Amino acid sequence: MSLKDVMAADLTAVFFNPNEFAAEHNINGVNMVALVDSDIIKERSNRISGNFDGIYKSEISLFVRAADMAKRPVRGQALRLDGKLYVVSDCTEAEGMFEILMDVNDS
Repeated sequence: MSLKDVMAADLTAVFFNPNEFAAEHNINGVNMVALVDSDIIKERSNRISGNFDGIYKSEISLFVRAADMAKRPVRGQALRLDGKLYVVSDCTEAEGMFEILMDVNDS
């Protein structure tokens, strides 16, 4: 078994396993197993988010299996996660998984 085979098996068995790391989320009306992370953005980002009169920009990173999505999200696309509307700022794909970076204005 190659390393790629092991990594592909781990996507479901470990990374996207609701008993391990992931949880079920509703993404654009479809329930699927995913990971939501807001801490990774803070570690990666060196830009300053603007805060204006009680409104601030919230950023999250959403990890989903590429096979679970109907199509790859694109920059500027609206995406509803668990009932909350976000805007996709970036989407990368690696080893059968999408990492979707999203923004929302919060208060």
